[in-house]
Amino acid sequence: MLLGWVYLLLPLVCWAVVMRTRVVAVAVFAVLAGLAMVLVGLECDWYFTRATTEIEAGYPFAAGLVILVGVLVERRLRGPRPKGESFDPTGGAAVAICAHTLIGTVICFVFGPLLSYEAFLPSAEEVSMPPGLTAQSTDGYCGSNFCSRTLTIVSTTGLPPGEVADRLRKHLATDGWRPGPGNTLLRRHGWLVDTRLSEVWISENPLGVSVELAGSELTNTDTRP
Repeated sequence: MLLGWVYLLLPLVCWAVVMRTRVVAVAVFAVLAGLAMVLVGLECDWYFTRATTEIEAGYPFAAGLVILVGVLVERRLRGPRPKGESFDPTGGAAVAICAHTLIGTVICFVFGPLLSYEAFLPSAEEVSMPPGLTAQSTDGYCGSNFCSRTLTIVSTTGLPPGEVADRLRKHLATDGWRPGPGNTLLRRHGWLVDTRLSEVWISENPLGVSVELAGSELTNTDTRP
């Protein structure tokens, strides 16, 4: 948890050390805070994107670039820093940002694939809805090697369960989901680095349509207990 806060806030601390003008400082702080909120949104499940790992790894690069632009703008406005300072804050911040970038790259691209062998709970937003259908999601649960949540699919136009299920299957096929074993639909959970799979089972009953959404590692495509 502490390392997560350090990873999130280090760019803001670095900019606080090197900033020299009020206007540029506020503008750069606003951009850095926006980048940080993107990570907070991912962690709090405010939205879903398949590029989560890539965003987390790219955060130090983006923050470092924003700080570099801020330093260059301030240099143009106020000129170079006075020589002979006992401590060069720009150099110290540059070292911190480089270390930040290196650590983020190692964690996300070296240790990240190892997480593919752990069960995970997919976001309900992974199952997009076509027009006329809405989904109500449970909180989900995780067992020793299995995570799942159930979605109840409802038609806003009064379609019967059979048509709702058929319409949902066709929509998911156009959204990148492919047929898997046991009447499942599979799609890669991540984009480039994250090799885990999300999978769904669509079932019909007299009361409506249910979707079981589960997460699995790449080599095990049937995680149901």
